[in-house]
Amino acid sequence: MSVRKLSHSDLPALLSLCLGNLQYYSFLDEEPTMDALAAEMTELPPGCSLDQKSYLGFFDAGGDLFAVLDLIRGYPAERSAFIGFFMVDASRQGAGVGSLLISQLLDRLRGEGVSRVRLAYVEGNEQSRHFWRKCGFFEAGAPIDQGEYKVVPMERSLAQTISAPPHCI
Repeated sequence: MSVRKLSHSDLPALLSLCLGNLQYYSFLDEEPTMDALAAEMTELPPGCSLDQKSYLGFFDAGGDLFAVLDLIRGYPAERSAFIGFFMVDASRQGAGVGSLLISQLLDRLRGEGVSRVRLAYVEGNEQSRHFWRKCGFFEAGAPIDQGEYKVVPMERSLAQTISAPPHCI
């Protein structure tokens, strides 16, 4: 497996990945397009700069794109990160691939000093809700109206837990 930032030359592979996951887009009431995906690659929350953004592709040994992750570091707060988009190829879903990638990401972010990771899933998308809950994320507020749909904010603390010393007998 290799991981790298995606570029415009990756748009055909990215579109193919997204078109294979139309269930996700059914909750948005839209289908992915090259233009929309190209815009997503540089889309930022207010107050953020492009150096905070990593729009990453995960490639198998054969060079095929099998997952994508949009990550904003330092948002919404200094020691936070925000997952804006995460998708695994539909043919690899349910096999633990996504959970493994997120686990590795969270370990890396913890090592970088990130203490909290936030994201949002589209209300009604129970597959997404279940996935993120399985990865240790919890709902963190009321759904937010996005016009055509609502998103449910979730977060996970990355604070190290210190186990209690064993009892001496």
